[in-house]
Amino acid sequence: MPKGKVLAWVLYDWATSGYGAIVGTFVFSVYFTQEVWDGDGGTEAWGIMVTVTSIFVGLVGALLGLVLNGVRAHRFVLALFVLIGGISGATLILIKPDPSFAIPALVLVGVGSFCVETSFVPYNTLLRVFVPPERAGRTSALAWGLGYVGGVMCLGIAVGLMMSGLIPDDNLLNVRITSLLAAGWLLVFGVPIVIALYRLPRASLNQPGYASVGLTKERVLRLLTYRGMWKFLLSRLFLAEGLTALFAFGGIFAASIYGFSTEEVLFFAIALNISAGIGAIPGGFLDDRFGPRFVILVSLICLILSGIVIGLIDHKLTFWIVSIFLGMFIGPVQSSGRSLAAKSVQKDEAAQLYGLLGFSGRVVSFAGPLLVTLGIAITGTDKIIVWIIVALMTAALFVMLTTPESLGEIDKSKISGETY
Repeated sequence: MPKGKVLAWVLYDWATSGYGAIVGTFVFSVYFTQEVWDGDGGTEAWGIMVTVTSIFVGLVGALLGLVLNGVRAHRFVLALFVLIGGISGATLILIKPDPSFAIPALVLVGVGSFCVETSFVPYNTLLRVFVPPERAGRTSALAWGLGYVGGVMCLGIAVGLMMSGLIPDDNLLNVRITSLLAAGWLLVFGVPIVIALYRLPRASLNQPGYASVGLTKERVLRLLTYRGMWKFLLSRLFLAEGLTALFAFGGIFAASIYGFSTEEVLFFAIALNISAGIGAIPGGFLDDRFGPRFVILVSLICLILSGIVIGLIDHKLTFWIVSIFLGMFIGPVQSSGRSLAAKSVQKDEAAQLYGLLGFSGRVVSFAGPLLVTLGIAITGTDKIIVWIIVALMTAALFVMLTTPESLGEIDKSKISGETY
């Protein structure tokens, strides 16, 4: 496969990072809860939107895994999701700081988030198409690392726009314009992978269009009979819940336990993203050298140990240092999960597998935040956040210890005949 097509694939993580950083986490979410929503309940409304969106992502992602097959199908779905996600994100600039805009804001963010997150089913499938299994680890890690770096860069530009004084602050236009930046980031850097798919031969995937549901249903059932599939899906479920809780409550933990200001939380998030990006790239080379399971296990152990230290200490500087160390293993543990899937199936099974992964990771995505919420209500302290995350990571580790290196039995003769 020419390097240009691999670069186009890698850039898609970069393309989607701006939307997640600006709309989903740091800028528009805060703008909505503090300026758009009237009174208390903004956080709960945002949480309900995220939960509903996650459920739809899981269900539709699994369905796409059943029916999505062929270059034209992947190209159409990716282009459609990029276009709708970009339009939804750009339209957020019209959301003024007024309660009458609250429902439209939730709908637009929900639609945009759904498109961006569901697009990862066809996107992840293409890892198995664009690169051979022996290079999947470093390619996946490079994309993941660039995604973190792209998020930081996009966020930095957004902060510059808000603080430069070049954009008038009437109705907080200087804040709302960042959604236009996120949309443009997605559209500009999401185009190369669509173009790359136009240049792929139809034979790169098994069929030129949508496969019959009956045929791919049989493939899904076959995937579920693979010796390590159920264990991998269960381990990934625990990991996804732990990471969801970490991303949702990490800033809250820093603010409530260590008194971080809003600016400190922002810089803390940027530091974590940078460390995650730095850790992902060498993790990819270790993935191809020692296998993705090895990287996942080492990353989980380091995440657990870091979490235990954070739960026991009560010193701000130490918290900073340990958290940055922890961040270096967030990228590798996610990247190698994608790599393990890519290295364990044939090309024509990739869409079904990533559909299953999307379903298992999203359909109960509310569980992690729910456990944290219940834990805080019962114990009365935000310190419980880190211990719940540690417990979820530990469960993921124990299940992964019993998961084999390869989830299925790949026909080596088929791989030798594949073109890239």
